[in-house]
Amino acid sequence: MYGHWKPDLNQLGENFDPITFFGFVYRITRQDSGRSYIGKKQMVFTERRKVKGRVNRKHVKKESDWKTYTGSCNELNQEIEELGKDKFDFKILKFCLNKRDLGYTETMYQFNENVLDERFSDGTRKYYNSNIMNRWHTKE
Repeated sequence: MYGHWKPDLNQLGENFDPITFFGFVYRITRQDSGRSYIGKKQMVFTERRKVKGRVNRKHVKKESDWKTYTGSCNELNQEIEELGKDKFDFKILKFCLNKRDLGYTETMYQFNENVLDERFSDGTRKYYNSNIMNRWHTKE
């Protein structure tokens, strides 16, 4: 029902309908290293379709590819492809009802966890994230 994602079931009712939510904020964690990625994913898209006999277009909600989505980070996706999805944890942190809440919540998690600068004790980066709100991080 949720693809490879593990949602917090306390946030969901018994009759979960993905079209109810605009999107979710997630964390993907590599199990052996603990390295993570925090991102967001839209669950629905709204299309405007022509309807014969109407002046205005009809708004239709369509479910996205969220069940199979593995993030937008190239480095992370390459590792998922090489190692397999079973070597990663896919956790939904929070469902969001609108675009504003989705963007805010993702940014809040990224800043609170210091995704651009946080490092493990050996000096390697703790997060795959290289930007927040499209502001690129140049430190290595």
